[in-house]
Amino acid sequence: MFYVNTFWFTKASELVARYDKTNHAEEAMIKITRLRKSICPEIRDEDMQRSLPAWIFVPIHGNNHWSLAIIQIHNDVAMLAHLDSFQGTNDQEAIFHVLRTVLCLIVPIDPDLVQTGIMNVEQQQDGYSCGKHVLQMLDGAAKKESEELDRCFREEGLRYIATLDQVRSFEVVFGIYLSSKLPGPPM
Repeated sequence: MFYVNTFWFTKASELVARYDKTNHAEEAMIKITRLRKSICPEIRDEDMQRSLPAWIFVPIHGNNHWSLAIIQIHNDVAMLAHLDSFQGTNDQEAIFHVLRTVLCLIVPIDPDLVQTGIMNVEQQQDGYSCGKHVLQMLDGAAKKESEELDRCFREEGLRYIATLDQVRSFEVVFGIYLSSKLPGPPM
């Protein structure tokens, strides 16, 4: 498991915007490689695919709102999930585009094998507690063993990651619906 800092996604977004413009692609690629090294500085480029952490947690700040992305990498497949306690505030498609672009540039993964999904999480009832929700989701994920996370993601479609029982009357049960696999949430 690995957690990137809160500035990582902002920097990645800027670099992907440059990369998308052909006149800055080479410069952006060099900087994206540096971003990769901020996750795993000790890993050589040729060992990248088999040495990346299986789970990477990315806190995202956009539109004055915090949310969380989870990257799960296994063999040649990557899965991206977005957890947002105030649905619709952060642009999920833009988040997936940035994460997919960075992943495919630093790890030899076929973009068609990068699956994206939404995660249903408890929605905040106010306009200011998103940071608390992200911290609680991170705390719950950190308490799960890596094997348990893998089992949940593969066998159960990540129906849950954690129950957060430290915070009075606040439990979160995650549910992911991979856009390429399932038509929608179960009834």
